[in-house]
Amino acid sequence: MLSCSRGKSPAQLFRYLSAKWPAAFNPKAPRPLKIGIHHDIRVLDGELSDDELRRALLAYTKMAKYLARLNAGAPRVNLDGKPAGVVSECGRGDRQGFALRPQGQTKGQANAGAKGRALKRHPNQN
Repeated sequence: MLSCSRGKSPAQLFRYLSAKWPAAFNPKAPRPLKIGIHHDIRVLDGELSDDELRRALLAYTKMAKYLARLNAGAPRVNLDGKPAGVVSECGRGDRQGFALRPQGQTKGQANAGAKGRALKRHPNQN
């Protein structure tokens, strides 16, 4: 793990990834990342804990510039910046939903919870 990693901000953790893999993690010109890129990072790097890696990736994938590039058909990149799939039709919606739901909660659970909250606020609307 990073030395003194406790208390590191997501931005600091992200800077670690961008220094190690600049072709994939460029905050000035972000590109959609390969699905499952965290597995690739885990195989190649043991410095970050699972929580640190999760926080670093969330910091990157929640950036407005990153979200703006999640258009259907846009290429996704691997750690070397090479093409590794494309953004699907629902890729943007799934990414935004993932970034907003609590850790460990599935998309279905998040949707059910949101629907229930909406019904509580507006009982006369479907």
